Amino acid sequence: MLFQLLGPLEIHDGEAVSRPGAGKAATVLATLLLHRNVWVAVDRIVDVVWPEHAAPPSAEANLKTYVWQLRRILPAGPAGPRIERRPGAYRLRVAPGEVDTDRVDALAAEAARADPALAVERLRAALALWRGRAFEGLHGPGLDAAATTWEERRIELTARLADRLSRAGQGAEAVATLRALTVDAPLREQTWSRLVLALHATGHRADALAAYRRARHLLRTELGVEPGPALAEAHRAVLAASEAARDDLPRDVPLTGRTAELARLRRIAAGDAPVVVIDGLIGVGKTAFAVHAAHRLADGYPDGRLFVPVGTAPPEAILTRLLRALDPSIGSTVDGPTSTVDVPGRSLVDGRIATTDAVAADGRSAAMDADAGAAAVDVLAARWRAALRGRRVLLVLDDVADGDRLAPLLPAAPGCLTLVTTGRRDWHPDGAARMTLHPLGDGDAALVLRSALAAHSATRPGRDADAAVAAIVRRCAGLPAALGDVAARSAVRPQWTVRRLAEEVARDPGPMFGERVRRSVATATRRLDGPALAAWHALARLPAAFGAVAAARILRTTPAAARAALETLVDRGLLEPLPHDAYRAHPALLPARRRPAPADLAVVVGTPPDKAQQSGRHSCKIGAAGRAGSVAATLPTGGTLR
Repeated sequence: MLFQLLGPLEIHDGEAVSRPGAGKAATVLATLLLHRNVWVAVDRIVDVVWPEHAAPPSAEANLKTYVWQLRRILPAGPAGPRIERRPGAYRLRVAPGEVDTDRVDALAAEAARADPALAVERLRAALALWRGRAFEGLHGPGLDAAATTWEERRIELTARLADRLSRAGQGAEAVATLRALTVDAPLREQTWSRLVLALHATGHRADALAAYRRARHLLRTELGVEPGPALAEAHRAVLAASEAARDDLPRDVPLTGRTAELARLRRIAAGDAPVVVIDGLIGVGKTAFAVHAAHRLADGYPDGRLFVPVGTAPPEAILTRLLRALDPSIGSTVDGPTSTVDVPGRSLVDGRIATTDAVAADGRSAAMDADAGAAAVDVLAARWRAALRGRRVLLVLDDVADGDRLAPLLPAAPGCLTLVTTGRRDWHPDGAARMTLHPLGDGDAALVLRSALAAHSATRPGRDADAAVAAIVRRCAGLPAALGDVAARSAVRPQWTVRRLAEEVARDPGPMFGERVRRSVATATRRLDGPALAAWHALARLPAAFGAVAAARILRTTPAAARAALETLVDRGLLEPLPHDAYRAHPALLPARRRPAPADLAVVVGTPPDKAQQSGRHSCKIGAAGRAGSVAATLPTGGTLR
């Protein structure tokens, strides 16, 4: 059975619909439904049924008649009649979910936990339960107040629907929803401010300004007031937005084999997470993926799409660049020819902090340096977040080296999205979603290689080159950067066939991989501490997967210390974690490290680097031979050296 309160009162029993009408019996039922499963005093019901004048002397007798009429249309359940009576009170028994308002609450709760697309579905289902104003045609103390409450609830859920439509990339539907809401409730400022921002977000700046003017006119003529803070802020945001939003994203390139990842990123971007951290192995294509995704999402961020290579640059330099990029007039107030950021003992010029003479002469300047530097970052971060207020900006922060550099750069304003690429997996910004890109599968890797070969040599490999393509794919092991580097070699060796290219990769892959991979590995290893760097030099050329026990024997240290060093390499994108606590150095990354390990690393691992590498090769050989009592004792089925 379903009791419908959101409109004219109706009762559905699964087969027929009963309509108590708008008489006094319906008022009794509405009152009991409003206080379902609770004993309601007869006096209280009488006050609702006869609200405007004194109840007749026969009121209680009449009430019994109305209850008798209701029992005729309410079938009794296993526990007896729906409407129960005791001296001086009545109670209506209702099971969970039998009232449409309960279903609205349940659907709204599901929407709050769902991703934007599912939330849209649930909110639409909830709003579809309204057939008009709650308790339509019925009046009385309590009923009028409840009807007003549920009308506010409808407006609130409609606004939430518009918000989720925007996040799901359905901006036009969000605008249409809000326009209808301004007709239903023309004096609600919050609805108008949402409409102004929604129109602006979909690129309709003139319409957004027109909506503001309409709202301001209504407020002044109907209420005699000016727009409040929310509507005024929305208006300022539209006015402040540049006519031609800054778009400095790198050129988009085709992306193969990332359909599922792109779909997931779209869902995340449409949800509540304002930051998405994208990590993975060196050369797995983090930057290309982030740039491609940013181009796909660009229409939802009309106020700017910014790309910043972060690396190890100081936060104040990056913030200065961001402020200039977002709005040249903002940038000039930050670090113009003569203006500076005011922090004690410091001046900020072109993103660099200079120490004043007075502080330089002070013996405490070293201690003040850190405080002044932090103060400058705080000032710039505050200006950056203020500049973003009311705007929808998409920010790509590429190659972020550590979380300390990231925190001041993140927008605080709702409506902005930040994509962060990093080789680090050991820090997690608050509220951020994380995606890990894995190497491409063989099929997608072959497509990437064939496309790259055709682009570089103007000849797409035929079906007769399948074996050679497969061999190169295996050697590159799904890293897009390695595949691209190998294909680029064909441009300077146009006489080589794909088979010859595969033979060269198999013979000596080092020269086949370009500077990009080598430079990325070199950068990552420069950021390693002593034990992790020693582990990289000692283990990077192992031909098999390995575990911490085997690594400890090669490094002449404890398994715990070896595992810590290996996990650091994983966190830097140099090692790939495998199931069962195993690790593998990606084959396409190994040729990038061609120089021998520095001799002073012997102090860290307890043995000279050349001996350690010999020990590593010897351990693999022993494991393959399976000699009793050797490292082979830790080699599980499948050939993974632990």
